[in-house]
Amino acid sequence: MAPRPARLKTFKKIYIEITNRCNLSCSFCQPGSRSGAFMQPSAFEEILRKITASTGYVSLHVLGEPLLHPDLGVLLGKCHDHGLMVNLTTNGTLLSRNRSVLLEQSGLRQINISLHSFEQQDCESALDSYLGRIFAFIAAAVPATTLLVNLRMWNLKQTATPEEQVLSSLVLRRLERHFGLPVPLIADIPTGRGIILAPQVFLSRECNFTWPHGPAPDLGAHGYCRGLRDHVAILVDGTVVPCCLDAEGDIPLGNILHSSLAEILAGPRAAAIRAGFARQRVIDPVCRRCTYRQRFRHNNSGKPGAGSIKRVSSGEGNCAGDENKSLQLPA
Repeated sequence: MAPRPARLKTFKKIYIEITNRCNLSCSFCQPGSRSGAFMQPSAFEEILRKITASTGYVSLHVLGEPLLHPDLGVLLGKCHDHGLMVNLTTNGTLLSRNRSVLLEQSGLRQINISLHSFEQQDCESALDSYLGRIFAFIAAAVPATTLLVNLRMWNLKQTATPEEQVLSSLVLRRLERHFGLPVPLIADIPTGRGIILAPQVFLSRECNFTWPHGPAPDLGAHGYCRGLRDHVAILVDGTVVPCCLDAEGDIPLGNILHSSLAEILAGPRAAAIRAGFARQRVIDPVCRRCTYRQRFRHNNSGKPGAGSIKRVSSGEGNCAGDENKSLQLPA
């Protein structure tokens, strides 16, 4: 008998917040008001059992620093046992401490390192130390694994301060020097695209955005988002929300520790949001004040520039920009 064709997964990825605690307090991130917690391995495994039929990828990211989790290796191993590939987003400060755990996990597909988390604007030596630890991790990972490393600078602003501009320029110059790039990055980075810095290593630049929690202008009812279409997010207590930007659980659709994912997605609030997006209508008040959704309207992919730096899709349009297979180095 011929094998049955594989059933298409519902979501490209599902975000799981294994902790909402962080060792930094970046201006980029939504200040958390929820009590800090670590997801227990037993709860994590129950969640994996309930989502494996719906996705092939999990992204360890919403709020918090996943490398703080005391059972990180156990959680990554459980993902492997369930046949799930893992993308992980980190501020990069704890890579050295977790190097062996990360490099031993065959299910870990990609690490996104948020370089915009470095905010010590008056200390070049601190920047060199921070980037040096990241470069050391890359040097260990690339020859030994197939791990993809996505360096993210999501701090572009129309009104950046002189200090912010200087800091961004310093980071870009360090990247140019370390990777021996033939063209200055400062003049050659479009948004919505990734730059290949080296085999398995990429840089993505995006504009800063406003998290939708709290008071913010209503941006109107016309629009679209990929939340509930190609991804959902699960907070540390099991609350399911439409996307990884609902970091405060303002749109609780249900709790996966108490219900199945199918039951939660069939609920009235999830159904209304999904039906609205299908008609280019933004229904929920939280979604209406989210600036990130405007990226789906204005995709500036840029034009090829001089020099030999290669561009690839950075997964723009996904919350973390972290599951687009075209990030892999072209043959």
